[in-house]
Amino acid sequence: MALAVVGAIAVFVSVFGYVRSVSREVGPLVTAYKFSQAVPRLGAIDGATLEQVKIPERWLPEAAIQSFDTTRGLVATRDIAQGSLLQQGMAGPPPELRPGQREIAILINAETGVAGRINPGDLVDIYATFADTQNKSAVSRVVVANAQVLAIGTLQQVDGETDTGNGPRYRQNDVVPVTFALSIQESLRVAYAESFGVKVRLALIAPGTRSAANPATDVLDQKTMFTAPKAKPSPTPSPKRTR
Repeated sequence: MALAVVGAIAVFVSVFGYVRSVSREVGPLVTAYKFSQAVPRLGAIDGATLEQVKIPERWLPEAAIQSFDTTRGLVATRDIAQGSLLQQGMAGPPPELRPGQREIAILINAETGVAGRINPGDLVDIYATFADTQNKSAVSRVVVANAQVLAIGTLQQVDGETDTGNGPRYRQNDVVPVTFALSIQESLRVAYAESFGVKVRLALIAPGTRSAANPATDVLDQKTMFTAPKAKPSPTPSPKRTR
């Protein structure tokens, strides 16, 4: 019995020594990021394509990235194979303008339109509300879906008109200039909305997804937005017969 206990202790000591020896050879573990799936060039690098892993520090490449924000809207600078470690030079901002695109900036209400949640590289839907002066109502339209944000400027204050019930009054509005990369038609829609819309808002799209919103085709012409029912023509009286 005593011999068995001594043998068990000896085995434990030898295993413990082996584990410590391996641990010394491997070294401490550090954080790294591995691609859970292949990503093509200009593909999004986000939480759906990256996973956090622990690997021995001695095996970590010098260019490996150990801290990465998957919500920054970065894209792959080249084709990346599944299982690759994220390294410097693999991720970068999306190209600012593609062929056929235009850069356009508009002022967005800082509180309702941005609120500190939108960053360069994000995709947003641009909403606009138009007033119908004839029927004293309003209608909202999706002006542009999946608009790419290029840059967000600093907070500014501009004079704006507000209706207090006793006539218009002027007050300071906090606005932020937001720059987008849009097609020519989308640029026209945004410019029209900023000029004639009562309010323009931005809706942030979840990272790694795209909006299914369908922009209205009539947003460039308010006349087609507010179509009143046509009055039925009154019947033409038949001529009286004379005897």
